[in-house]
Amino acid sequence: MEGVNRIRHHPTCDEVLHALTGVAEHLEVLWERSREVSAAPLSVSQLRAMFVLERAEPMNLRSLGEALSSSPPSVSRLCDRLQAAGFLDRSTSATNRREVELRLSERGRGYLRELRARRKERLREVIESMPSAARKALFDGLTSFHEAVSELEPRGEADGKHDSQSA
Repeated sequence: MEGVNRIRHHPTCDEVLHALTGVAEHLEVLWERSREVSAAPLSVSQLRAMFVLERAEPMNLRSLGEALSSSPPSVSRLCDRLQAAGFLDRSTSATNRREVELRLSERGRGYLRELRARRKERLREVIESMPSAARKALFDGLTSFHEAVSELEPRGEADGKHDSQSA
């Protein structure tokens, strides 16, 4: 019935949650595939620690543990593994000689750049296959979602700095 105005369906919150959950699951699969092609695949915890460090370095073990909601021994072991892989540098703090500062190494930064490039390429394939009207709707919806998250989350967890970096 072309030319007939259709009543536009406004999805309920549960319908949106169902769709978003499906998208999140597909993203997890795409993200995992992106990690698998690396010569040094990391655990989810290690990758999360690298993202946190990237946004807030230098950082000490205590601050990293708070950001990850992890115990000091767990964070220390996680950092040991990242350092052994060449992704993390530790140094004595210039302001407190008893404190160790954590920073991503150049190899760690390179790993994150490559990971993001692989993720973006996988997403590009999907987005380019969408009709332009659907891309516009997706962009508008994601922009609104980002704004809502930014209003609800504490500053720093949902700031724009993270979004441009964590593809």
